[in-house]
Amino acid sequence: MKDGKPIYIRDVAKVSYDFKDRTTYARVNAVDAVTMNISKRVGANIIEIADKVKEIVEDAKQKYPENLVFNLTVDFSKDIKQSNRNLENNIFSGLVLVLIVLLFFLGIRNALFVAVAIPLSMLISFTLLSALGYTLNFIVLFSLILALGMLVDNAIVVIENIYKFLEEGYDLIQAAKAATAEVAWPISTSTLTTVLAFLPMVFWPGVVGDFMFYLPITVIITLSSSLFVALVINPVFASKFMKVEDPSEKPTTLIQKIIAPINKLTHFFVDIMLPIVMRYYENFLNKVIGVERSKNQKVHLRNWLGLAATILLIMMTNAAVETPEIPNVLVLIVSSLLGAGIIFLFLNPRLKVISGTVLLLIIISLVYREFDHGVEFFPSIDPPRVYINVESPTGTNIDMSNRIAKQVEQLLQGFAEVDVKDYVANVGSSSNPFDGGSSTPNKSTITVQYVDYDFRQQSSKVTTDQIREAIMKIPGAEFDIQQEEAGPPVGRPVNIEISGDDFTLLGKLSDRVRKEIEDIPGVVDIQDDYDAGRPEVRVLINREKAALFDMSTSVIANSVRTAINGFEASNYRVNEEEYDITVRLKKDQRNSIESLNSLRIIYNDKKGNTLNVPLSSVAEITRDTGPGAIRRVGMKRVVTVSSNVKEGFNQNEVLNNVKAKLAGFELPPDYRIEYTGQNEEQEKAQEFLGRAFMIALLSIFLVLVIQFNSLSQPLIIMAAVIISLIGVLIGLTVFSMAFGIIMTGIGVISLAGVIVNNNIVLIDYINILRRRGMSVREAVIRAGIRRFRPVTLTAITTILGLIPLTFGFGFDMYTLSFQSGGTDAEFWRQMGVAVIFGLMFGTILTLIIVPVIYSIIYDLPDVVKVSKESVGNWLSSLVTKKGR
Repeated sequence: MKDGKPIYIRDVAKVSYDFKDRTTYARVNAVDAVTMNISKRVGANIIEIADKVKEIVEDAKQKYPENLVFNLTVDFSKDIKQSNRNLENNIFSGLVLVLIVLLFFLGIRNALFVAVAIPLSMLISFTLLSALGYTLNFIVLFSLILALGMLVDNAIVVIENIYKFLEEGYDLIQAAKAATAEVAWPISTSTLTTVLAFLPMVFWPGVVGDFMFYLPITVIITLSSSLFVALVINPVFASKFMKVEDPSEKPTTLIQKIIAPINKLTHFFVDIMLPIVMRYYENFLNKVIGVERSKNQKVHLRNWLGLAATILLIMMTNAAVETPEIPNVLVLIVSSLLGAGIIFLFLNPRLKVISGTVLLLIIISLVYREFDHGVEFFPSIDPPRVYINVESPTGTNIDMSNRIAKQVEQLLQGFAEVDVKDYVANVGSSSNPFDGGSSTPNKSTITVQYVDYDFRQQSSKVTTDQIREAIMKIPGAEFDIQQEEAGPPVGRPVNIEISGDDFTLLGKLSDRVRKEIEDIPGVVDIQDDYDAGRPEVRVLINREKAALFDMSTSVIANSVRTAINGFEASNYRVNEEEYDITVRLKKDQRNSIESLNSLRIIYNDKKGNTLNVPLSSVAEITRDTGPGAIRRVGMKRVVTVSSNVKEGFNQNEVLNNVKAKLAGFELPPDYRIEYTGQNEEQEKAQEFLGRAFMIALLSIFLVLVIQFNSLSQPLIIMAAVIISLIGVLIGLTVFSMAFGIIMTGIGVISLAGVIVNNNIVLIDYINILRRRGMSVREAVIRAGIRRFRPVTLTAITTILGLIPLTFGFGFDMYTLSFQSGGTDAEFWRQMGVAVIFGLMFGTILTLIIVPVIYSIIYDLPDVVKVSKESVGNWLSSLVTKKGR
């Protein structure tokens, strides 16, 4: 009331029905929208949640107007379903290829005996995995593909051996018992060695270990199940239904007539082609082993010279490789020419083979080094989506951030005709977990969803680089494009932590580091997390003056807060809806420091009198910066400079260039630079896999010593494992692949287990034949011929089981069509290539090198004895000549 008249709100203020000030903006394909992110709880099934969300959305479409559009822009359940579907198709395709090979080489009856091992082993494995509480994720499915070819290995050896005994005249029961007993110990040992190869990976620590944990567990369970099936179930089936096939027998029943063409193919491969191949193999083995050596035969001088030349060439090549001034091409050419000459220097064919194999390993290593595809942590795949993080300087308001985001969206419209399906802009939100969900008006996130892999015009990695080049021209913000990671979250490829005490000095150092590395080829999206603080208007209260006016600091603070942010006076209810009633100054008054200076504070003193005092009388208004984010590691303040690596550049090579550029970077005392992120996780993984490989080899060696009661024979098998690396390097070179720390490393460990299996079966049979009275030469040749089919067949089944996943080629059992490519193939290709090529060359070398080394080791004691006698006689003759 004033002068007896009421004062209305409209007399002193403007009342408007409006929205609150916006703190965020959201758009889908440049159209205003409301976005909702749905996350699953730990342990929940994302596919079930996604299906329920889709049901709710479909119901909502029926309730709301037709012009209200619902877009499902990002659906991880779709990616998971597609990945699982691809892996299931790869399992099916690999299974079909394995069965076809078994039909050709074993016949339909024996192939069915072996094929029984696949579903039974899988059934036992699924039961055990379910009992352990493991879900069927894509790592488990891949592990089943990896084990698919290996789980029939034991069954092949057992069934093939039973069939051989049956051909030799044993009855069914006797053949099943005798044949299984003969190979039971070697296949048990071979399975144990493969299990030991994977066992150390169960204890893999860290985030990478959590990601890869399911692989060793699944392979170990599957192989153990296959051993049980091979030793218990396969002999039972064979003892009841196996019989010696007679190709001349005419089919009489309908079933026999149906399978007659398959039997003819089997007859062609087994009775015509296989004997021809084995005859060539036998002739070659006879040549490389040579004639049996007499006990008193002396070693020819040329053989001694060849051995010395081989050792000298290895030392010279190693020294040349370590000398940067010598070109690798020159080392390769000279080593190849000298190696060829050394091979011709030998007279002993076995030494020619051994020396040639060692020199081949050296030459292949030099070839791989010449192409230099580098080393990488996890394989890079075509991302299904990318996230563009936009960060303006601290203090940038939401409207400015929105204008920058709109510029990015405008550029993305040009890519909608290429491979971009949707793009979702969320302005005022951050994907950085360190922001803790707080208001971030200076940050925006734009999610770019690409079309499905099969419909892309070009690689999404190329499109991502094109988007990066386009948006980097927009001023006023920093841009960081994050690709969706196929592996575990390990950080950015270049992550530099600068630590010290003075935060301001750390900011200056980070700026210098950025300038040093920004011109390095391959470095993109450089950022640092140094936050000098956002601009603030500070109201500094003079407590003495406030006390003179009988005014508390809380009264001043509340008055300023009400003037700027407003005060929620009450709520206005309309039916079920409530609306906040907010009181604050007009926009032009609350956005001006001058208006803030003239703000009058109305309050009641202790006597109850209403007073009106200008803010400038009790406080000073200044401009300043507020504290930014400060991060610590080990009680030290840390500023991180990080970057991504451009497509086409090797991440480790770029990081090494960064390290070289910063090697001479001057730091104040007690300040240090550390390389973390992906580099830190890579070093941990590399160290662990190195230890795991050595532990696996030592464990396998111990089992082999117990198996053969010998030190020399396990060394033969270890040599075969090393030699199989020839195939790994050839595969990586042919497909221009980097050596993957994780994928290639696990592939080499897997390869070691399979190579050991084949060698155990071969060497064990050589020992059996020697115990039967055969000479060493006759035993190694006879064993090579007898074990030729099971050794090659187990290798072929393992290779064929991996081909669909490795090269992305297979049959889609859902659409009944052939498929090729896919991100799953890109992710697993390094491991598949390592196993396939390593096993391919390792098997060939096993059938040749192992018999050769075995025969050499047997002759070694006689060679040493004769050589000692020769040296003794030579020394005696010298003494005699001097005495004369």
